Amino acid sequence: GRTFMEKHIVGDMKFTIKEEEYLKAIKMACDPDDEDYIRAMELFSQGLAIACPKYTYCVSAVTEKGDAFVIVDGHRFDSEIVRRNLDKVYKIIPYVATCGVEIDEWSRQFTDLLEQFWADKLKELVLFKSYADLQKTIRATYFPTQDVSHMSPGSLAEWPLSGQIPLFDLIGNVTDDIGVILTDSLLMLPSKSVSGFFFSSKEHYENCKFCPMPNCPGRRAEYSGATK
Repeated sequence: GRTFMEKHIVGDMKFTIKEEEYLKAIKMACDPDDEDYIRAMELFSQGLAIACPKYTYCVSAVTEKGDAFVIVDGHRFDSEIVRRNLDKVYKIIPYVATCGVEIDEWSRQFTDLLEQFWADKLKELVLFKSYADLQKTIRATYFPTQDVSHMSPGSLAEWPLSGQIPLFDLIGNVTDDIGVILTDSLLMLPSKSVSGFFFSSKEHYENCKFCPMPNCPGRRAEYSGATK
């Protein structure tokens, strides 16, 4: 049974995206006489007006640990690196966060490549706001005095995208709750969505340490080589 089961759905967060943030994301200067600037700012206003970022998370108990797997509230996660990271951990906070179906549907109307790019970057910023609100909530509520680490399925070969299946099953009703669909290829729709779990352990963990991707804008730790 679920030892901790406590589930939350948040879809009414207050957030702001500054014009400067958006212009930086789309690599554009502020120039009120430029047609592209005028059009990009129209999209900015339209998209923000309907954006409704959301996230859902639950509190789950790590109930069993095997050689290269853990059982979390009856759901099995097969991964050596997950098993290692949760060695002395008995509580995780699985989550899915998204830009929301509203802005995603709005963005699909654009056929011009430049407009698609602008809309895409705006969705990304909205997702960042959703994830930031989630992270702040988790820290304050569950780990106020502890270090918080985080893992995502598919970000490392040692925990592939197949980890999405038990993660979504563990949270339950993700599509009903926040509109995120897990496709047959294990990708999420809207594509501007993220999933994973938070935990606290003595040694802080970052996926980035084991990811060799060069010049990653989201890098939070230096690459240190193999996961072993």
